[in-house]
Amino acid sequence: MTVHEDAGALEHRAVEFALAARLAAYPHDAMVPELDRLSGQLDAAVPAAEAVRAELVSRGLDPLRSEYLALFGSHQARVSLHETEYGRMRGMAKGNDLADLCGFYRAFGLEVTGDSERRDLPDHLACQLEFYAVLLARAAHLGHEDDHEGLGIVLNARRKFLVAHLGRLALTVGTLERVRTHPVYGPVMQWAAELVGVQCRTLAADPPPLDFFDPSAEPDEVCCAVSSPPTQGAPK
Repeated sequence: MTVHEDAGALEHRAVEFALAARLAAYPHDAMVPELDRLSGQLDAAVPAAEAVRAELVSRGLDPLRSEYLALFGSHQARVSLHETEYGRMRGMAKGNDLADLCGFYRAFGLEVTGDSERRDLPDHLACQLEFYAVLLARAAHLGHEDDHEGLGIVLNARRKFLVAHLGRLALTVGTLERVRTHPVYGPVMQWAAELVGVQCRTLAADPPPLDFFDPSAEPDEVCCAVSSPPTQGAPK
């Protein structure tokens, strides 16, 4: 399948994914200037980013961190943003999934390290969104250079990454009731799911369902399949 994409549009999408990655990550001290920098590169305001920024300005960093941890933290009832926390066989498959993710990152010259408190594990939604932003930026550069071979390689990587990882995670998390109804992170995760859904539709990528494991459920209720929404119905 051949996909024709404008280099300028790819650059715009790359900024959107970079912004979504910052919003999905644990709130840090430099978050406001980072949000301002990325939002300033877009033609229109992003409601999800404006909601987070307003929360930071009005209530401060610590309350937002508390909200984030209450929803996505390490306690039993949280909704995890780590892909390898899902699935019936998640414990056995975790090593393979992490290795596959790191393989994607290394193929494009990136490494995930634990040297900074602002770094997440490779399977975190924020890391995956940031990596996809890199792929979009790389595609935009290759488009400006008319490097069709390089564009084909990046296009193939984008499609495979959406199917194997990012599409499954983002499209599932964005639909979970507890996430959707959150006043701050509901809009964030739904926007991220919209961005990913558009990419899936554009690249004819069809991520398989992601098994959702609910740590707070009773033992005989812990596994239930949550299907990713059909990509053709994703908002444009």
